[in-house]
Amino acid sequence: MELRIHFTADDLTRITVAPRPDPMWELVTSLHALQAPRPAPDHAPWREHVRSRLARSDLREPIRLLTALVPARGKFPDFLTPPHRGGMEIARDLILATPTERVRAELAACCTQRKPPDRLRRLAEGDRAARQELDTALTVYFSELLAPQRRLIDDAVHNHRAHHSRDLLEGGAERLLGTLSPCIRWEPPTLIADYPRDGDLHLRGRGISLIPSFFCTGRPITLIDPGLPPVLVYPASRRSDGADTLDGLPELLGRTRAMALCALSSPCSTGELAVRIGVSIASASKHASVLRRARLITSTRRGCEVVHALTPLGREVAQGRRRGSWCGE
Repeated sequence: MELRIHFTADDLTRITVAPRPDPMWELVTSLHALQAPRPAPDHAPWREHVRSRLARSDLREPIRLLTALVPARGKFPDFLTPPHRGGMEIARDLILATPTERVRAELAACCTQRKPPDRLRRLAEGDRAARQELDTALTVYFSELLAPQRRLIDDAVHNHRAHHSRDLLEGGAERLLGTLSPCIRWEPPTLIADYPRDGDLHLRGRGISLIPSFFCTGRPITLIDPGLPPVLVYPASRRSDGADTLDGLPELLGRTRAMALCALSSPCSTGELAVRIGVSIASASKHASVLRRARLITSTRRGCEVVHALTPLGREVAQGRRRGSWCGE
């Protein structure tokens, strides 16, 4: 079975790739991973983290509520994954602000094959306490089980997005669509994805948001309501750019500076570089200054930000074109 996403010429110019992991899409796909009978090997460190947290904290009630909303298989409500460009707090605000009528309709559509538990019935009825319970469950689950593993998630999505940037620069939108994932293929003008059921999504000039996800490892996911802004959540490829593949670069530049050089495979600001390599903004700025003096990167001020990018020499060093590969490319 497959999902067919139909593009127009306008849609090809309105493709966006999420700049960072989407907190709610990672949350709902992590709930799938948590309930999977055979977890993906890449999720083993996270599952171990979950086990250790469960041993120290009472997370069973939040997990019970969230797995009622997001079962191992089947539909979950669209209001859990609102479109936004912010972090978890903005997502929570948008979820809390969802009109009761929409909550009721989406829960009814998702529970056609099962009897909803009492807490979901109260949520559908607009009960304020039930809405607050959901917000608390999202907050606790995210802070206890996802936030401590943010570096692992960020690295996977950032590395995948860096490859997307090169695909787009080298071959345009069609090259990008043709290299998203082994479970997705581009047959112009249609993007075809493995899917639990047959379906068609007509973009009609709205474009689409592509969201690579660490926890999405099987089939891609999209929204149930075709009238909502189109999105496609799909597995971030596991091409490692980590320290184990840096080979001799840390000895040459130092471990953190080598990570900074590889992290700039797609240009970013000083603040984003700090997030990518897990250091303070001041430290990221200092490493960027050293790399700039060595003519491995350029730095350009854009408004209130400074954006760093690899020079041709820096890209050659980062990719290890002369002697093997330092960055797993």
